[in-house]
Amino acid sequence: MSEPTGAEGPIEEFETELFRSLDRYFEVRRREVEQSIGRAGTEFKNFQEARRQLVEAEKELEQIQQRTAELKGEAFNAIVESSEASQLEEGVSELETELSELAEAEQSALGRKREAEERLRSLTGQDIGEHLAEASSAVAAIALAKAEEIDAFKDRVDQRFAEGRTSVLRLAI
Repeated sequence: MSEPTGAEGPIEEFETELFRSLDRYFEVRRREVEQSIGRAGTEFKNFQEARRQLVEAEKELEQIQQRTAELKGEAFNAIVESSEASQLEEGVSELETELSELAEAEQSALGRKREAEERLRSLTGQDIGEHLAEASSAVAAIALAKAEEIDAFKDRVDQRFAEGRTSVLRLAI
């Protein structure tokens, strides 16, 4: 853009002020886009943390279920292999203790899983994949539209000044 000189008339002064105002407007809009990207980033981090917690709880539940199945097999083997009642009682007692501990661990893991699922639902209010796709598309579309809007406007202004025939307000100079 050209700077105002002392020989400019009221139209040129008005155009200069208009361009300054538009520059400030576009700067504010650019900051808004950056802030919305920042907010989306925070939401994504919260989503990632909740998803990580959910995956960990599911893995722990799977491990508990596998160990429970192993213990059932061990209990069956203990019954089959035991020749004395005292051996059977001792084996069953050990298995009973471990099964009790596994049941507590399973309840704890289920609670963490429910909490993580609820947190994910509260963060998204919809299917997780849909939410991320919509958020990233919206941010990208806004940023692209604003960049194109600014570029198009600056091109029009530059063209008008280069032509020198009319002002931006389409008045003859």
